[in-house]
Amino acid sequence: MRGSDRAFVLLGSVLLAGGAVASLVPRAPVAGPPRVVVQPLALPTTSRHAVLGSGETLAEVLGQVGVPPGELPRWVAAAAPHLPLRSLPVGMEVEGTDDHHGTVQCVRLIPDWQGAVVLRRQGDTVEGRREALPVERELVVVRGTVASSLIEALNAAGEGDELALAIADIFQWDIDFHREVQPGDSFAVVVERLVRDGRRLAYGRVLAAEYVGSGGPRRALAFVGDDGKPAYYDPAGRPMRKQFLRAPLRFSRVTSRFSSSRLHPVLGKRLPHWGVDYAAPVGTPVQATADGVVSFVGQRAGAGLTVEVQHRNGYTTGYLHLSRVPHRVTRGARVQQGEVIGYVGSTGLSTGPHLDYRIRRQGGYVNPARLAAEPLAPLAGERLAAFQRWANEVTPLLAVAGAVAPPVAAALRAAHPACFADTGQG
Repeated sequence: MRGSDRAFVLLGSVLLAGGAVASLVPRAPVAGPPRVVVQPLALPTTSRHAVLGSGETLAEVLGQVGVPPGELPRWVAAAAPHLPLRSLPVGMEVEGTDDHHGTVQCVRLIPDWQGAVVLRRQGDTVEGRREALPVERELVVVRGTVASSLIEALNAAGEGDELALAIADIFQWDIDFHREVQPGDSFAVVVERLVRDGRRLAYGRVLAAEYVGSGGPRRALAFVGDDGKPAYYDPAGRPMRKQFLRAPLRFSRVTSRFSSSRLHPVLGKRLPHWGVDYAAPVGTPVQATADGVVSFVGQRAGAGLTVEVQHRNGYTTGYLHLSRVPHRVTRGARVQQGEVIGYVGSTGLSTGPHLDYRIRRQGGYVNPARLAAEPLAPLAGERLAAFQRWANEVTPLLAVAGAVAPPVAAALRAAHPACFADTGQG
């Protein structure tokens, strides 16, 4: 075969083979017309903001964020299962969201640090639900020196009044924060702050506190006692709580002290005064100074509306010149230390609103100031050993101000969860 013939045959073979291979390879699909995806256009919305003021109702603040007057009952009814309508917190944040027609569709209320109440329009009805909000926890040590008052010192450190009140409550059996605080006193507290978006929402329980004043250094640690309830103890495991509170009012000024001879302000002659008078506005809550059972409620000549409570060890406390008492405070009712049993008034022989507080034992009157230091039973046995382990871990933190390292805080919380139980102070 000539060379030209061989070349022709070879070329033909290649073409046939290529065609066979091509027939085995799937052909690419023919492109059709482009697919058009239509997405709905997000219609604009608007938001309105308001803050609940003192004396305002939920209906009033809902109206401020756009809820029409005729719809207010429905929106209030939807919120009622999730909010204490009679005691709404002043400062509650409220946000209303309108659709593009200007009709409010959703209202978000933040009554506390724990979450929000969301009210949403559903056709002709309104539905409400509680939603949790994210919260960050940071364990911090706050230290400072008093210049004028404990509250001002903590405010200067960037902290809230509620932390000062928590410290005062911890030491209320040993320190009178109205009369005994002096410039130069120092304090330190280990406390968990609850934060959202860099904003302090509330405080958890104070884990440890120290106050150094004219009475020397005092230290208290949070711990769950033998009764399963959290309380505060000194470093030796003795309760900070005593049988009697120092005073039946949290905040007041003393106007007349216990005395065997006092010029009576109404009768104008010298008579024994077997109690301590506390000046306070009418309606100021009066708290039981110790656990006990109500033994008398009613009017008495000169004393006006009076409540008496019997306590252990033969003590009886009396609360005179009250304006009113709660319905639950009746003869035979059990009351706990710090429970409100009446309200300051000016009934009986009185020149103005005040509380006359008295203590009797075995028929004789006792100076209330001498009972404030009577301690309760200390921790013992396994509870004392557990308390000492906790104290060894948390007490060193009082020496260093600032944030506690997250791993250290996490380890403490994991080992002692009951001590960290939230109180929501804020």
